[in-house]
Amino acid sequence: MKIQVEIKGIDWIDEVAKEAEVCFRIGNSAYWAFCSPCDFSIGSLSNIEINFLEDEEMSYETFFTYNINKEMKIVPFDNSRISYYCYGKIISVNPIVVDCGDIQFDYGEFSNDKKVVGEYVYFVIARLDILSR
Repeated sequence: MKIQVEIKGIDWIDEVAKEAEVCFRIGNSAYWAFCSPCDFSIGSLSNIEINFLEDEEMSYETFFTYNINKEMKIVPFDNSRISYYCYGKIISVNPIVVDCGDIQFDYGEFSNDKKVVGEYVYFVIARLDILSR
C-alpha cells in the first residue's frame, strides 16, 4: 500500500549497502522501519510502500480472538523499534487488508470469506519494512 510520509530520521546499518532503519511520520505518529535500499533524506515527504515480516506463525484462533477490546492501533516493542504489536479491523478480502489506524496492512489472501470483513484481529510484526515508491 502506498502512502505519503515525512522522513524524520535515518540510522544507517550499512551506508555502502544503503541499509538503514528509518523513522517516518504519519499524522501525529512516528514509526521505525527497515529500508534497503534507502534513498530517503531527512525532512522529505516521500511516497512509500509498507511491507512486513511476521514474528512467528500465529494461530488462526489467536489472530481472530486476541483483539478483545476491538482496538485499531500499532504498539512498538520495548526492545526493538522496528517490531510492533498490531490491533486492527479487516476492511477487505482478496487480499485481506487490516486497518490498524495509522496504517492499513496487506495481510495476504488466506481467506476469501467476506464474513471476515469487520472482524477485529491481532498480529505481530517482527520487522516493518518500507520502500520508496
